[in-house]
Amino acid sequence: MSIIPENLAAEASIPTQRLSLDLMTVAEVDALIIQTRRPDWAEDFPQPTDYDAARQFFEAGLLGPAASFGTRLIRELSTTLVVGTIGFAGVPDEGTVEVSYSVVPSSQGQGYATEALVALARFALTHPEVDTIIAYTEPGNDASQSLLLSAGFMPVEESELTLQFALRRDQLPEASR
Repeated sequence: MSIIPENLAAEASIPTQRLSLDLMTVAEVDALIIQTRRPDWAEDFPQPTDYDAARQFFEAGLLGPAASFGTRLIRELSTTLVVGTIGFAGVPDEGTVEVSYSVVPSSQGQGYATEALVALARFALTHPEVDTIIAYTEPGNDASQSLLLSAGFMPVEESELTLQFALRRDQLPEASR
């Protein structure tokens, strides 16, 4: 497995108006896996889901050329603090990737998750091997459902335990393609 060097991780960031979606460096993945705090993390980062994302990122081998389809840190530009994670559960499979996201409680309600999700979706859908992005949420998680709808995702499947949402390349506004 190849490793993303610190300098290449910074070059592969996805910028938004208020955020930077940064590929995780080996040091950041290690810190999450062994649950060590870093000075550039918000006080309430990481959350339990962030530890899980780092472990999955590592176990899936997403620390090399496939890293762009791994987990990214959501960094607030005004403070340079990491306030969450966003990324994919793996490389595209038959044109589909699954996205997940988490923003710390202290940064919720500011539109960061929507901003990050829209940027990451646009990034993914520029890759010819990606036609559809899916996301899962719980039926009672109204905030997540609202976020997905705001980002252009549409509900496609429902069960007692999960709701599946999808965003296809042809659903992006022309300016985003």
